[in-house]
Amino acid sequence: MSIFPFTQDVPELEERAAQELPVFRELAYDYENNCLKRKGGKTYLVEKDEAVRVWIYKALLTRRFVWPAYTHAYGSELEAVIGYSNNRDILDSEVKRYITETLMVNPYIQELSGFRFEHRGSEMTVAFDVTTVYGRFTHETEVYNE
Repeated sequence: MSIFPFTQDVPELEERAAQELPVFRELAYDYENNCLKRKGGKTYLVEKDEAVRVWIYKALLTRRFVWPAYTHAYGSELEAVIGYSNNRDILDSEVKRYITETLMVNPYIQELSGFRFEHRGSEMTVAFDVTTVYGRFTHETEVYNE
């Protein structure tokens, strides 16, 4: 309980938000073959953190402001880092910023932390920890800076 009568503690707000949000669902996704998974010839839903993983994967791959099927809040602007800088610290900072802007629009995601960058030529792998209303997991994605 807060000492101020008009505010609430952050854990109380997060707990209430988790209770008010419906269970997050997405279609199951096969990342290796870049297609929806099927059982008995039909697509199926996954829930909670697995659904958030699918959403993150798709949000980072979808170019923002390009597709009229999506709102302007959905998608990534990571393509802006292509040829951006030869300075790895600046590049890492910009990639972290773009990823954070892309993912924090999702109310099920509470925090992104522990960003780790690995550079191999013009390719970069970014791993980071995702804290959701359901738990915590690590996500890894590739970014190209050609």
